[in-house]
Formats: sequence, C-alpha cells, structure tokens
Amino acid sequence: MIPISDINPAKNTPFISRIFILFSGLIFLFIQPKNSNELINFFYKFSAIPCELFNRYPLAANQFINNNCNLNPDYLIFPTKNIILSIIISLFLHANFLHIIGNLWSFWIFGNNVEDKLGKIIYVLFLFTSGFLSVTGHAFINQYDLNPIVGASGIVSALMGAYLYLFPNAKLLVLVPFGILFPTTIKAKYFMLFWLLSQLFIALQTNNISWEAHISGFLFGYFILKIFKYKRYTF
Repeated sequence: MIPISDINPAKNTPFISRIFILFSGLIFLFIQPKNSNELINFFYKFSAIPCELFNRYPLAANQFINNNCNLNPDYLIFPTKNIILSIIISLFLHANFLHIIGNLWSFWIFGNNVEDKLGKIIYVLFLFTSGFLSVTGHAFINQYDLNPIVGASGIVSALMGAYLYLFPNAKLLVLVPFGILFPTTIKAKYFMLFWLLSQLFIALQTNNISWEAHISGFLFGYFILKIFKYKRYTF
C-alpha cells in the first residue's frame, strides 16, 4: 500500500516538519553529488557505517578493499570523520529521487499530526532520538557491515509508530497495487499491520533496505508515547 494522505487535519502549523523536509530537500539538491561514484565517496565520508560505529574509528583501506571489518586498520580513508556526528548526518542523506520522495512524503503524512500533539520542543527531541536509535539499532544488528546508512526512514517509521499510538482509527487514503493502482481508505492500525508484514518480507530478502532501522524506529515511536501516557484519539 502506498499512503497518499490522512483524513486527519492538524490544528497547528507543523513548522518543524516543514523545516526538516525543506532541509533534507536542499541537501539532496545542492550538496549531494550527482555523479554516482562521487555520491558513493560522499556517503562513505559523511554517513554512518556500522563497522565504524562498532570499532569507534573511521574505515580503513584494507577493511574496505577486503570487505572485512575485523582487519587491523592500516590506513584510515577519512581520518577526520566524526563517527557520532555521522549518525545525525545520515538522517538527511538519500540515495536517489524515489528514496527521498518516498521518505519525505510519508514524513509529512504522519509527522504533522505527531508534531501537533507533542509540541515543537518535544517533537524535535523525538525526531533526533528516533533517528539516532534507528541508525544504532541497524548498526547493532549489522556490526560488521561496511555499507553506509542513509535516509530518514528510521524517523518516518518512528512517526508511524507514534501515529498508530495516537490515532489508531484515523483514516488513511492509500493506493493499492492490485493489477492497477486504485485508491481506497483504511484505518491507520490496519495500514500499520500491512506495513509490519512488509518488513518481515524485506527481512527475508537480500537487499539494501534496512528493516532493522524501520523496526527500531517504529517500536520507539509507539512505546515512548505509551510509556509517557500520551492521550490517544480513538475516533
């Protein structure tokens, strides 16, 4: 299912969501290289890499060449790289146009309502905490992986978890691929169930989609609001 919008207007202007979306778009358009080889180097230089987070130092040439995180480092490729800062930077980088459109569109659908209920300051803390946990959750499960982590999908997943907690019965307008794409409405709790099942299929396949970051973010988004007993809107 492809979410198009929710039938759940926010009462307040979602300034933080707009800033996040705008900032991510500007980075994609004006900072990220357009050449594929340069983009790969850019990702290795600035984004989080599980091997680096596990070893607590930048990737070495012999580790990269041999695709082996366990080798003793010989020559650090980007010796001045800030490992902790790379976790935050990763959240604003995207692999291609479809990647950023998919993430930011979903960010807008779910983020404006979550921002509305959490308030600006708590919402900012929520975004960066969920992003940090989703990246480190992926890295914890894939400690020896040398592939860069990019994208806001962990944050989007956290927003989906928070949305499910706050608005389980809110109606979503979605496109269903059934031969052709046709629109229909579905309650948020059922959409999230389909989404969670899709993560199971992703986990069973070999691809570059981080189901670990998705599930880490989703669980954080749902249970942090449950722990702090935020009001639920079960209309």
